[in-house]
Amino acid sequence: MQITGRAQYQRCGAALGLPLVEQPDLLAQPGPAVLSAAWFWQVNGLNELADAGDFEAITRRINGGLNGLAERRALWAKFREALA
Repeated sequence: MQITGRAQYQRCGAALGLPLVEQPDLLAQPGPAVLSAAWFWQVNGLNELADAGDFEAITRRINGGLNGLAERRALWAKFREALA
């Protein structure tokens, strides 16, 4: 996941205690990148959608639409298979 837009950088940075507006390259580092993805997941209610199995709604919240949905479904199937 990628945080975009100044407002998102401000919100995420405030939540994580990081100066993301002033130092956006922090999100290129693995630790802050993972934390920002977890923040995005939480503030957008994606756990509830995942629990309900609503793959399309998750895609819309992350991507704003359904672009690349078939590819995402294929990757999700491979991921689930690897975990089984």
